[in-house]
Amino acid sequence: MTRPKDLVYAVDEVPPPIKLGALGLQLVSVLAIYLVLVVIVVREAGASEEAAQQAVSLGMIALGAGAVFQGLWRGPVGSGYLAPPVLSAVYLHSSIVAAKIGGLPLVCGMTIVAGGFEAILSRLLLRFRRYFPPVVSGLIVLAVGIELGLVGAEKLLVVEPGVSAEYFRVHLAIATLTVSVMVGLSVWGKGMFRLLCTLIGILVGLIAAIAAGHINHADVARIWAAPIFAIPSLSHISYSFHFSLVVPFLFAGLAAGLRVIGVIMTCQRLNDADWKRPEMKSIKGGVLADGIGCAVSGLIGGIGLSAAPSAVGISKATGATSRYIALAIGFWFAAFACFPKVSAIFLALPISVVGAGLVFTGSFMIVGGMNIITMQAIDIRKTFIIGISLPLALTQKVLPHYFATFPSWAQPMTGSLLTIATASGILLNLLFTIGMRRRESISVKLDETSLQEVTSMIQKSGKKWGSRADMTQRVAAMAAEVFGLLQERALADGPVTFSASFDEYSFVLDVTYKGTLLHLPPDRPLPHDLVEELPFSIGLSGFLQDIYPDRVESKAKDSVCSVRLEFQY
Repeated sequence: MTRPKDLVYAVDEVPPPIKLGALGLQLVSVLAIYLVLVVIVVREAGASEEAAQQAVSLGMIALGAGAVFQGLWRGPVGSGYLAPPVLSAVYLHSSIVAAKIGGLPLVCGMTIVAGGFEAILSRLLLRFRRYFPPVVSGLIVLAVGIELGLVGAEKLLVVEPGVSAEYFRVHLAIATLTVSVMVGLSVWGKGMFRLLCTLIGILVGLIAAIAAGHINHADVARIWAAPIFAIPSLSHISYSFHFSLVVPFLFAGLAAGLRVIGVIMTCQRLNDADWKRPEMKSIKGGVLADGIGCAVSGLIGGIGLSAAPSAVGISKATGATSRYIALAIGFWFAAFACFPKVSAIFLALPISVVGAGLVFTGSFMIVGGMNIITMQAIDIRKTFIIGISLPLALTQKVLPHYFATFPSWAQPMTGSLLTIATASGILLNLLFTIGMRRRESISVKLDETSLQEVTSMIQKSGKKWGSRADMTQRVAAMAAEVFGLLQERALADGPVTFSASFDEYSFVLDVTYKGTLLHLPPDRPLPHDLVEELPFSIGLSGFLQDIYPDRVESKAKDSVCSVRLEFQY
């Protein structure tokens, strides 16, 4: 890992105590904004004021714990990066449905299920990642953003019966002012004003709502009545389970896991000037930490959480990516959780301000999903995955009564825009993997002219197939290594066939010949004390040049030898 020059505090550096606290507080001010999602869920659940206040306080503790989990760098849990979570919009729709059906106990129980599923998913990433290419991951994030924006729009435009036209006009004016401040500071603001645009917008909207009388006296009284200091209580927490919500929450957990992968990859790029490809150990640890954090949130009465891309963006802007800032985040959230007045203020936010915040946040997720989709060129397969899945998912909002007529066993997969988009995207991707892998091969004798033919075949094929140039060069260099070993040791009794194949997930080189099997280590990672000796004992300089494959398989049958070299994206 090469330290980027523009970083002030790199991932393994410890800022001075005062700066550490200030950097942690800055991120807390951004992450706390998403506590408004708890407000929405507890209102839908019809929870008591005491339970609602405790839910907000305990949500802060969950956020602090999640940040610390993610910052761990030893052992299986944690990515080792500064990638704190937020109470995620990914879980909002499912949590609202759960709140309406079974109140907060059902929200907590199903959140635990989603977190457990994400934790299990972390152990299976390498095996199943071909089922979730960027087009599917981006489609899921895009669907979450659209759903979030629609929920926000509904909060703004659908009001309670009996509300006067004058009240509604003021309600829309407050929402417009809130969004305008957020957008204006995001586009034209600089420094801290831009970083805290959402928080400032909420404060401006809150002040406008107070001035317009859209915060009632009961809310103000509850703020004043809340104690100055109190340890959050777990006495109100209970759990329940509903089978019909399993699929929506599993899909939400899947979406959260895919988002974490993107966040951790961004962290890797920020902290390594020579970054070329994802490092899977930290990604697996990050997804596991995210799942555990989500489950802990459910256990203590909160809603689902997931790593925050916005927090990583702030880290990039400030040049402070130290994992130790996660400890400061944990401290601040634990401290604020013990001040009930903070929770009471969040619960007093008018729906005009909350809805505006959701629309603003949804816009970022929509564009984020589009960016993920366009990470790779849009071919005809991706065109149909997006072009069919997205309209089909939107139909759920246009014709909800039609989907309500589906049999009960299908309802979990058709109950929301997110579940339909996810199911459709995954199924179409599976269908279109048929015939996706492209192949090219050449049979040669082991001489100097033939080596040029082999590397030329790989380079031309890689360019034709759209493989990254660095990946193609890596395969060609390793082919030259194997060619040299076979030639030097006279292992082949005749021509050698080099077969290259490619899809979006891996570049595979198969080497087949008659003779004596070439034995290669199964993978590149080695104990530190062997890393210099073993490559030279087997004649593989590629071990030390970062060209060695991610996976190697060697086998022989009836003197026919086969060596498979797999290079993963």
